[in-house]
Amino acid sequence: MEPVLTAEAQLLNDVDVLRTRYSNTQELYREVCAVMFFRYGMTPTANRLYQLVRKGSMSAPAEALAKFWSQLRERSRVTIDGPDLPESLRSGAGELLSALWKQAQEAAGEALAALRAEAEARIADAARAEEAAAVRIAGLAAELAAEREVSGAARKELAALRHQLAAGEAINAKLRQRVEDARKELNEQHAWFRTVERDHAASLDKLRVQLQAERDAAVAAHRQAVEEREREHAAVLRLQKALETERDAGAAALESQRAELRDVVSQLAGLHQRIGMLDGSATAAAAARDDALQALAAVRRELAVAQAEAAAAAGRAAALETALHHAAGRAGPAAPRKRQPAG
Repeated sequence: MEPVLTAEAQLLNDVDVLRTRYSNTQELYREVCAVMFFRYGMTPTANRLYQLVRKGSMSAPAEALAKFWSQLRERSRVTIDGPDLPESLRSGAGELLSALWKQAQEAAGEALAALRAEAEARIADAARAEEAAAVRIAGLAAELAAEREVSGAARKELAALRHQLAAGEAINAKLRQRVEDARKELNEQHAWFRTVERDHAASLDKLRVQLQAERDAAVAAHRQAVEEREREHAAVLRLQKALETERDAGAAALESQRAELRDVVSQLAGLHQRIGMLDGSATAAAAARDDALQALAAVRRELAVAQAEAAAAAGRAAALETALHHAAGRAGPAAPRKRQPAG
């Protein structure tokens, strides 16, 4: 087994040496045929030659092999036709060369057919591989196009998301700024409501003191009128009915004023309670503020009405006093008395 391997290795070395000597493909194949046939006793075939040389097309070793056998037959024929050889040797050598030639031609034909079949099979395999590769390339191109479309859509979507994110961050910043502004405004309204509450409390205190003073003045005036009526009762009997009528009217007016005063105090208490509720409800601040101002204006209007009615009552008391003086003058001289201011 080892000599075969050694011969094979030597043959490969010889082919490498011949490859460096002969650049022409046909000459190289012809020399390889000669080395195989004469040096190593191997019958060259086109397939074997192509495996050793691997140069040119598949028809190059077959053509070189045909030329080799043709040259060998020509040389053998010349040698056989030599005059020095006996007739029996010439005929035997001719038959031997003829048999060798036929065997070589048959081997060459078989090798050429096998080589052609192998080449056709390789060509068919290559064609099928090419078709499969074309299909695969088309599929990959379609996948690549789809991936590019998906990637483009993804990039667009990513850009849109980034734009939405930036817009959302801007909106959040605006909202945070608006919340901060609303908080500041709420604090300012808180402070304003507390100021208004203090002002309203001071105004209510002043109004309460003023109403109390007016009520005390009215009570004092009434008490003084009663005292004067009692002192002059004997002198003004004829005017008693008129005096009682005026007194009843004054009492009714006083009661009306007291009722109005109670209403004003109740409204002021409701206003104070409403202001306290407004302190906890920031959303109704503007409306509550308008209501408070309107209620305050209404209280002031009612206070003005009450003051006008008090002034009217004082006028009526003055008129009554004047009538009493006139009546006293007509009734006769009376003891001098100190005149008290009305109201």
